[in-house]
Amino acid sequence: MSHSWLFRQTHQVSGRKRLIDSSNTGLKFLRYGRIVLKGGKRLISLESGDEEVGLICLQGEGEIEVSGQHFGMKKYDALYLPIQNSCRISTKEFFDLAECAAPVSQKYPVQFVSFQNVLKDPKLVNRAGFEPYARTIHTLIGEANVRAGRLLAGVTMSKEGNWTSWPPHDHCQVKEEIYLYVDMPAPNFAIHLNYWDFQNAEIVAMVREGDAVAIQKGYHYNVAAPGTAATFLWMMAAIREEQDRVFTQVTVQPEFEGRFKLF
Repeated sequence: MSHSWLFRQTHQVSGRKRLIDSSNTGLKFLRYGRIVLKGGKRLISLESGDEEVGLICLQGEGEIEVSGQHFGMKKYDALYLPIQNSCRISTKEFFDLAECAAPVSQKYPVQFVSFQNVLKDPKLVNRAGFEPYARTIHTLIGEANVRAGRLLAGVTMSKEGNWTSWPPHDHCQVKEEIYLYVDMPAPNFAIHLNYWDFQNAEIVAMVREGDAVAIQKGYHYNVAAPGTAATFLWMMAAIREEQDRVFTQVTVQPEFEGRFKLF
């Protein structure tokens, strides 16, 4: 039985496309899609329905209009869209967005997160770990800055050639997760590992720009190739609304418990 799933080159889309959900994984709540506007297709509408939606700019620039409010979006800016809402997404040139979503029962407000403001907030930037597993965790949609039911999201950047997400850890009792690898132009790559049984790895794979790993269960981590950095957008959905929406709720693999600092 699979507990994790690898999807290649998810950035190679045009317009809006849902790429990961319960139809092609064992994830029950977390969904991921991509919105890429370029060329003649520079405007798209989105209806959230019964899902809360996080929109995160990965490349380019654009604007999102929600209920008469206009939000200019640049790299790593994020916008939270509540259930039963709609928005218009547009750009003058090129706009690449990650769309994470999860069904929720409550309606929260529309909320915009500027990445430049994130960088100024010590609650949202965590320089975690030590050599050779040092990395910087940037929280975009978190408990401290965005009201939501299930969604959490952020960007982790490794130091060159370092491991990230070490020690091996799992969230399956409280959260589902997707790793989306970004800002890794060819030939840069990393190695992603995922397993529940320490003796039988489910995924040990080279990952490159646009690759995504959906994680329902299992210890996971990665390592960047020498001279390059591993950068990934992590997206999570809490199992229980609000109650499990805590980033630091994790289980470290017993063999490594107490030996390393995770956060």
